[in-house]
Amino acid sequence: MPWPRFAIASFLLALVGSASPQDVDRQAYARDHVRFLVLQLDQWNKEFPQQFYAALMRPPVDSSKVSEAAKAGPGELGESIKRLAALSGANDVLTNVEFRNQLQKAIESSKEFNQAMSVQRFPTPLQSSWEQLRSTLNNLARVYKLDSLAVLEPPAAGGGRGGRGGRGPAPAGGVAPGGGLVGYIVDLACAKRGKGMWTNAQCVERCVRDGDKVVLVTEDGKIFQIFNQDKITADSYGQVVTLTGKTDGDTITVDSIKL
Repeated sequence: MPWPRFAIASFLLALVGSASPQDVDRQAYARDHVRFLVLQLDQWNKEFPQQFYAALMRPPVDSSKVSEAAKAGPGELGESIKRLAALSGANDVLTNVEFRNQLQKAIESSKEFNQAMSVQRFPTPLQSSWEQLRSTLNNLARVYKLDSLAVLEPPAAGGGRGGRGGRGPAPAGGVAPGGGLVGYIVDLACAKRGKGMWTNAQCVERCVRDGDKVVLVTEDGKIFQIFNQDKITADSYGQVVTLTGKTDGDTITVDSIKL
């Protein structure tokens, strides 16, 4: 299960001068956290460049409107991530100038295609993967006090596995007109990791396969446990759904599910 995603920049203040045992512990935690974030980048980026370039070749993406810098970005990001992975094992990774410069290069190379993905209708799984990559890059940027990437919303897309079916976000509060609970079907771990993960059907599949349970998370982040897990099928992962059934506190026994 991923570590909590909170800023650790304050830990870096302890690096100057004589370090107490508590300071040493904080430094060790900070190094481990940076290395974990780099590992996440490496894992999420394995298929991203190929998927990005494949998407450029198919409608509704219009590659003629994507700049050359944007097209080159995923490949350059991949190279930067490889270099970050090689540098992350250094004991001085928190103050390593080469690591910081490489991270800045990774962020700079991502700006153009980050913008492109906010105006072109790329596939939802690809958008979800990019949201995870961007979030992890921004977490590292905060540690090293660099400018982060802008969080840009993708254009509304029609249906498709892992998408929102063109229905838009779930209503706040999670209650549908006429009854029922509305929200995203996601695994419990990802439900706690922020909205960027709620539409990532591939991640939900992996986590469920590894033994995690599916839940319903509403637009405002409220999590409902699902008592009868067998009612939830894989085609609903990452989708906005309406669940009807009997609720008991924060648990629902599902009678029906509507995509």
